[in-house]
Amino acid sequence: MKRLKKDFMRVMNEAVARGETPGVVSLVWRDGEEILCAKSGHADLGKGTPMERDTILRLYSLSKPMTAVLAMTLVEAGKLDILAPVSEFLPTYQNQRVAVDDAQSVPVARPMLVKDLFSMTSGLCYPGEDTPAERAAAKLFDAIDAEATQGNQPDTQAIASRIGELPLAFSPGDGWRYGTSTDVLGAVLEVVSGKPLDVLFSETLFAPLGMNDTGFWVPPEKTERFATLYERKDGILSPYPENNFGLTYYFSRPNYLSGGGGLTATADDVLRFARMLLGEGTLGNERIISPQSVKWLSGNHLNKRQMETIYFDSMYGYGYGGFMRVLLSPSKSFGLGVTGEFGWDGWAGSYMTVCPDRNMVFVTMQHRTDLGTGPLTRKLRNILYAHID
Repeated sequence: MKRLKKDFMRVMNEAVARGETPGVVSLVWRDGEEILCAKSGHADLGKGTPMERDTILRLYSLSKPMTAVLAMTLVEAGKLDILAPVSEFLPTYQNQRVAVDDAQSVPVARPMLVKDLFSMTSGLCYPGEDTPAERAAAKLFDAIDAEATQGNQPDTQAIASRIGELPLAFSPGDGWRYGTSTDVLGAVLEVVSGKPLDVLFSETLFAPLGMNDTGFWVPPEKTERFATLYERKDGILSPYPENNFGLTYYFSRPNYLSGGGGLTATADDVLRFARMLLGEGTLGNERIISPQSVKWLSGNHLNKRQMETIYFDSMYGYGYGGFMRVLLSPSKSFGLGVTGEFGWDGWAGSYMTVCPDRNMVFVTMQHRTDLGTGPLTRKLRNILYAHID
């Protein structure tokens, strides 16, 4: 494993030296033990704070698989039906419509179901400028950001209810589109459980797994470990000053608990979560979900028509399950990999993959905007799979 760490460190150090990323920490767990921990760069460039495995970072969309697991605990308890209409929990999802243009819409062909949320086939989308549905979402989130700035941030269920009033990109089930499905599912979980999402997460997932640094905000005693988020423009890294999809907090409990992107965590906490998935729902003596639930979440939920609408480069060769990609055709993917591996990433470079075939978990964390599964992560994946047989 010395060669593995040497190659990881070389590539990570080069990326930091080029200003591609402020810092990165990578962990690999295989066959019941940690076989690699590699760190490079800084959590805060101005202060010279090094990136460490206990540095707290914004997960953004790596929150999504955690929300999926949380949902499955309620499915297993018989409290949540995967085929239930979303309107059963959030009334604004009745009589939804599909955007034709910025002024016209038509009725949906069928109601949105909980299963549509899990697979991102709901027709819900993130804010953008390319389609009428994206533009409508952008107006809503601009309004939510303005309300938050004035100290009146709506709560999780209120935001999900307002999302339900927006026109959809397509009728539920007619395609795949990355969007606010996970945030809506988070609101559904609050309704079903009768508990705020942060309490439900803590009781059901974080405390049992020992994910002691994971949550929707960073308490005062931990702020020194909270990394600064950077953006890269013209090859220069600078602190990122803006909000992202209504996430305007981090130093006190927000009203909006975003199941789709609101969590912060350390690399070690993400590793514990991923090890639970590798262990078919169990970590140590704690069982979170059943092996059947892990198989359901990590399987491909998309039919051929839905697969044809996937538009992410990082999903070539992959299907999609419970808010996670699953590798179906390694030869069609963006690099080395093994059939059946599954996981997801986040906007600032957080990344997790679980590979049952190799009994392995790989976690790598950065803190720079617009990364997802970026070049550095792809290089590290290729190095890892080249060393693991």
